[in-house]
Amino acid sequence: MQNKPLSFSVDIKLRKTNSKINFDFSIILTVIVLSLFGLAMIYSASGSTMLLYKQGIYFLIGMMLMFIAAISNFRKMEPIYLNGVWVGFFFLILVLILPNSGTTNRWINIGFIGFQPSELMRFLLPISAAAYLSRNPQIKFSDWLVVAITTLIAFLLVFFQPDFGTSAIVLLSGLVPIVLSGMPWPYIFYSFLAGLAVLPFLWMSLLDYQRERVFTFFSPDTDILGSGWNIAQSKIAIGSGQFLGKGFSEGSQSQLDFIPESHTDFIFAVIVEEFGFLGALILFLLYAFLIHRLLFVARMSNSKFAKLVAGTLSIILAAYVTLNISMVVGIFPVVGMPLPFISQGGTALVVNMITIGIILSLRRIN
Repeated sequence: MQNKPLSFSVDIKLRKTNSKINFDFSIILTVIVLSLFGLAMIYSASGSTMLLYKQGIYFLIGMMLMFIAAISNFRKMEPIYLNGVWVGFFFLILVLILPNSGTTNRWINIGFIGFQPSELMRFLLPISAAAYLSRNPQIKFSDWLVVAITTLIAFLLVFFQPDFGTSAIVLLSGLVPIVLSGMPWPYIFYSFLAGLAVLPFLWMSLLDYQRERVFTFFSPDTDILGSGWNIAQSKIAIGSGQFLGKGFSEGSQSQLDFIPESHTDFIFAVIVEEFGFLGALILFLLYAFLIHRLLFVARMSNSKFAKLVAGTLSIILAAYVTLNISMVVGIFPVVGMPLPFISQGGTALVVNMITIGIILSLRRIN
């Protein structure tokens, strides 16, 4: 038997199916560590036991769904994965139709809980795209075109909520399977040029506060008490953490509420202030190890569908981490991007855990 590096696995023989489930427990352990650390940081940043309780409920739901997805037979689930995108479209349209009390249409509330359809779509779109592109041995140009048009529609539905950050992730989640499936580079290049050509139209479609965020990114000191406040306070928090940090719940910027959205989009600033450079380094290593193991699943699989799904979902996870941290340290505009498994947000946590479960299911040996 071939030894797989850095893998802690157990095989469970199923008498009826004569198959094996191969769990990479290093992935599961890393996800649990990140999520529990996230619960602690949400409490530290917000001081709210209610937020901690709600996120804890989502954590338990996510764990349950992750294990259910992990033991599922992904080959039998392919027809469901193929049509899952329609569920995403239904909720994206529904959230735009339902009345709302604010300036955005991002949430659907069902009693005491709510969920974000855009988070659901950035999970369903790449899975459906992978199932569609892998249904035949030979991929035709029309297949790539169908996925590209579907991705564009999903992107626009999220963009007009408005949610520029998540719409960018949705766009990426639909385009990555196209690239990974072997689309010729000339097509990719011309598509990139077409994307650049529509940027002026997207810019004109942005709301005033979204444009202001872009201006603030290029000139953060021009309005330090207004639009530049978030980034200014975030940088102060990160710098004051130094090497070892100030200690759990001892960060002045977060505890005195100088950092807006400290328990969601800017929670990385709280982490660095309280645990310093060393804490940030450990967090980076955990994310790097997790993404490495997820990409290893894609590399070792013999299934085109498994390669596309595991590869795409791993890249999307890496993009979320990169964009959130880049935003918090001021090298990317503020777009409202949660830090996976850490930031407060039930939908994102559950979706991320289901993502891990599906990738674990791709390790099934038939």
